Amino acid sequence: MTESKPKCPICKSNNVAEIFYGLPADMEWYLKAKKEKKIVGGGCSVSWDDPKWACNDCHHRWGGLEFD
Repeated sequence: MTESKPKCPICKSNNVAEIFYGLPADMEWYLKAKKEKKIVGGGCSVSWDDPKWACNDCHHRWGGLEFD
């Protein structure tokens, strides 16, 4: 999560979180980051067209994931 967070394209809010996919290795970090709204859970199954960002205000999700 080194990339700077974009503004929401719908409501223009800066209150944006990266969507976390998969099973977290560090549950303490995961729960803290969710509580602080730095991330939102995206589930365990990942596909090529899943969004990368979520607005904490209007709940819009957008952006594409990058696979190495």
